Amino acid sequence: MNHMNPLQFLRLLIKGPTPQQMAAQLRQPHGMMARKVGERMNAANRSLYEGAWKALDLRDGMSVLEIGFGNGVFFGELANKAKNLKLHGLDFSQDMVTQASTRNDALIASGSLSLTHGASDAMPFADASFDRIFCINVVYFWDDPAAHLREVRRVLKPAAAGRPGGTFTAVLRRRSSMEKLPFSPFGFTMYEQADWENVLHANGFNPISTTVLQDAEVEYEGKKYAPESLVMVAMAAA
Repeated sequence: MNHMNPLQFLRLLIKGPTPQQMAAQLRQPHGMMARKVGERMNAANRSLYEGAWKALDLRDGMSVLEIGFGNGVFFGELANKAKNLKLHGLDFSQDMVTQASTRNDALIASGSLSLTHGASDAMPFADASFDRIFCINVVYFWDDPAAHLREVRRVLKPAAAGRPGGTFTAVLRRRSSMEKLPFSPFGFTMYEQADWENVLHANGFNPISTTVLQDAEVEYEGKKYAPESLVMVAMAAA
């Protein structure tokens, strides 16, 4: 299994883009760089996906939405985490939707996966559609988190008699890790655990668990870097 830390990802990304260009690609992969960006995101994010899957606590037959799925390389593994999962993906990048659709054509044909191009502050899904919603390295790009979380809450299944409500899992690199990267000043809103918990509370969610993921320490241009990520699970407040 190939784990790649964010600085290796940065180093291996196509040579030449400015930090501003790189930030724009990470927000919405597009054009000639989209395929390479998607591949490097996969390598950098694998450990984050594994942390998310553990936190999702999936059960047979659940309906699961990933916001910002990139080129969709992990849907095949996700589909095997429980029986008869109904997987859905929403991505802001049409290039990523196109790549992921090709990559997962068998899952789509079987009816196990549907992919949609769109924004998470205006989701094209019915109320109470999903048992689980998750996103990885996405919340930095929510300029108005309230609008996105309002939609997340709308499409999550509420608690009912004998059944807990759905959960929303956000995986994000801590601000103390992100702010060392040269592209982070350009369009990223960065959080520590308490910051994101405050955003959740302000928008009708109760945080229920946080797991810290620690990557191996690396040295980059003479500086040591030990990136940490947060896997933060929340439920809609009653």
